[in-house]
Amino acid sequence: NTSNINYNSTNTNQQPLGSYVDAHTDDVTKVRFQKHSRDNHTTTPLLLTASEDGLACTFDTSQPSEELALKSIINTGSPLRDVGFFGPNLEGLYCLTGSETMSVWHHDSAQRIGDFGDIRNHLGMLVGGGMEIQYLVGCAWMEMEQELVLLAGNHDGDCVLYKVDAGSLEVKKVMSGGHRGCVRSFVPVSSNSNSSSNAGNGNGNGSCFITAGEDSRLCEWSEHGNGNTRSAASASAGNGKSLLSSEQIAPKSGGGVIRRQKKKKGHSPY
Repeated sequence: NTSNINYNSTNTNQQPLGSYVDAHTDDVTKVRFQKHSRDNHTTTPLLLTASEDGLACTFDTSQPSEELALKSIINTGSPLRDVGFFGPNLEGLYCLTGSETMSVWHHDSAQRIGDFGDIRNHLGMLVGGGMEIQYLVGCAWMEMEQELVLLAGNHDGDCVLYKVDAGSLEVKKVMSGGHRGCVRSFVPVSSNSNSSSNAGNGNGNGSCFITAGEDSRLCEWSEHGNGNTRSAASASAGNGKSLLSSEQIAPKSGGGVIRRQKKKKGHSPY
């Protein structure tokens, strides 16, 4: 059953060690364990699940039964595509839906902090210059900056990084020229370690980002690079704060198909 959440041992191919069967009524689309707020390499027993039924549930997996483990249920009203933890103590949740809406919540109380709805047009207006935002890629909690960021993009391969507050959005970076197709994932890479954290499921410190696209490219973007600059209008949603300049960063390396040069045929006197 695709609405069940099963626990399996990585050492055996036996039946699941346990299951949660009552929380969701449709396909489960995402599961994430909460990482320790100060240790990116270990997790807490808190499990976050998301489903096509529009529900995001949190479980304390240290409890012996599903009834005791269930801590909170959040109803977003739309099929969920991505969820994750954020905040100084990872007490917040962000929710992205298949209809490109976004909301943020407090997971312990199941209280909604902010509901941005379908923000694609607003995100495009913040960037300015006629750039169109067509989809949301994902979110990540930046430990050093103590802020939640959202990556959104368009079918041309351009993507924009935004800072998310409870009632506002601001442009941080405009990144174009690296991809030739839709960007589907991004990872903030820590500068004080050799490891990286999955977007939305860890604590990056903002040294750089790696994006992955449908064009088979992986691009690394420096947060403070020396690429061409682009003036990007940024304002808080509905409150008219001051504008912010955003850099357009050139990727360190590209990807895609490697093409070999054709050998010249015949004799050339030059």
